[in-house]
Amino acid sequence: MRRLRPYGKKEASLTPLIIIVNILIAGVLLLLVFFIYRYISTEPDEQFTIDKEQTVIDEPEPETIEEEPEPRIMTKAVTTPPPSYSAPQIFVPAGFNEEFFENSLFIGDSIMTGIHLYGHIPAGNVFAKVGVNPESVTYTEIGGQTALDKASDMKPVRIYIMLGSNGIAFMSAGRMIADMEEFIEELERAVPDSEIVLLTIPPVTYEYEKEHPETIEKINSFNALLLESAQRNNYFIIDTASILSTDTGYLSPAYAEVDGLHFRSSAYKTMLSYIQHNIEN
Repeated sequence: MRRLRPYGKKEASLTPLIIIVNILIAGVLLLLVFFIYRYISTEPDEQFTIDKEQTVIDEPEPETIEEEPEPRIMTKAVTTPPPSYSAPQIFVPAGFNEEFFENSLFIGDSIMTGIHLYGHIPAGNVFAKVGVNPESVTYTEIGGQTALDKASDMKPVRIYIMLGSNGIAFMSAGRMIADMEEFIEELERAVPDSEIVLLTIPPVTYEYEKEHPETIEKINSFNALLLESAQRNNYFIIDTASILSTDTGYLSPAYAEVDGLHFRSSAYKTMLSYIQHNIEN
């Protein structure tokens, strides 16, 4: 009778093969899992790197924008050089004698008012008012008197006239000279024994000229015509403008008030000293 092989021994012969197969399957699975993990973990970074590189390549270069230059601040051109502030070069004797002017009459505008406001000449010896010019002097009144009335009553030894600064901005020099000559003729008829002395009108400062119509050119033009008129009509004239000017022709700051037109006290002292010096010599 044939004996059968026990079942247990047959199973034992198949076990090594199954183990090997299982090991191979497990290895394959492990490799598969490894590659899947690697792919998952590395693909985003690689994709990001690719996208980033692509972005850099595709992005257009920024346009270079040229900045507009800032506008230059334009300043007013200076056509006249700043004046020299040196003192006038004309010799002026120091001081004046008040008694020399005690019987004199001064006729003028606001500039002349300072001659008594600073106490150099008594108010009774001055006929001066703001705004007076060679035309209006004939009818302007102070205290109910015109300049002709004042001269007739006073009968001064000398009459000093300085007019023109107020009209220089709106009146021609020729017209003002004609008005001056007419006024002087009336004075000569009213006080034939009085000596009439013309004074040139003073300059203005450099700063004043920049902002006002009373320019040095107009002032010099008027004074030149006044000198011609004095020579033609045999009037006595004193160039007081020259002693108050710097070497550039402007009113010296040493003599000018802050407005650049009117006088400081020192200007009247210099002017009176110069007048006395010229009359006596």
